[in-house]
Amino acid sequence: MVESVIKLNNPQNLDVHELIAFIYGLSRSDVEVLHAIMTSNGPITTEDIAKKLNVTKASVSKSLNNLIEKGLVMRNKTLAQEKRKGRPSYYYIVDRDYLTSKIIKDLEAFTATYKEAIKTHFMKA
Repeated sequence: MVESVIKLNNPQNLDVHELIAFIYGLSRSDVEVLHAIMTSNGPITTEDIAKKLNVTKASVSKSLNNLIEKGLVMRNKTLAQEKRKGRPSYYYIVDRDYLTSKIIKDLEAFTATYKEAIKTHFMKA
């Protein structure tokens, strides 16, 4: 299993999932859905995520919409949907390389913003 705790210079530790939640404003449910997609063996449906997490499809859908909006998850129509009528059926995936690059880039931007805020704050004090 991959270590997901960041050791800080104090008694506290920061879980990687908590850091990602903070940077993107994700709920605990959003992080659980993201983790479920990342640990699946390939594309996964809303139904499969709901079963895996033992939650409702509505709860999963809400998290998926948030994750898609933030660019953390991709949604694609199932191939069977092209021939079927009615409500579309989707599957969800995470491009690990893209996600890793995005999180690092966003973390660097986040850090730069807060470095400046800290400098400004302490220079005024």
